[in-house]
Amino acid sequence: IIVTAAATLYSMNFDYSGGVVGEIPAVDPDAGMKIGPITLPVELLDFQKVWNAPIVERFGGYPVLFVSASLFAAVNFLSIMGIASGFENEDGIAWSAPREMIAQGVACGAAAMVGSAPVSGSMSRSLVSRMTACMITALIWIFMLPYMSIMTPTPKAALSAVIVSAVVKGVCIPKDLLKLSGVDAVTGWLTGIITSVT
Repeated sequence: IIVTAAATLYSMNFDYSGGVVGEIPAVDPDAGMKIGPITLPVELLDFQKVWNAPIVERFGGYPVLFVSASLFAAVNFLSIMGIASGFENEDGIAWSAPREMIAQGVACGAAAMVGSAPVSGSMSRSLVSRMTACMITALIWIFMLPYMSIMTPTPKAALSAVIVSAVVKGVCIPKDLLKLSGVDAVTGWLTGIITSVT
């Protein structure tokens, strides 16, 4: 976070020529849902608009959409299983498959209600969230959303460096791959190499 702030200040003051985040649409600080004294800068979409979205036509009908959504959910859940089991081994905190399924379902439902993309798992994002105390960071982002235009000059390279810093240790010293032997080692190393190359 400190490096990202420093990179943003550098970009603002020294004519940075690389790629930057760019213009972020302004959000009215008073717009959104009011929950007591707190205003969340989101608006619920009209359910009919969500239901009538042209996504069904783009997929070629409900059967294809259902199969695609099911595959997305299955692959996403496998990703979540890998992330959660990895954190369980490191932290000693048990994870629950039903709890994760419910959380993903609720998150995707909430995303649909506000017109966002489906929620999915990502090892790099999970590691970054873990490094920055996830809940606190999420609340800060939600309440700072109306003021995010300050991020406009932030270099994309700085944001990429944040992701790289979260995963570089696991890539350089792949503990789980080093423990494998035989066919599992060949499969694991080939999968890792092919994934990193593509």
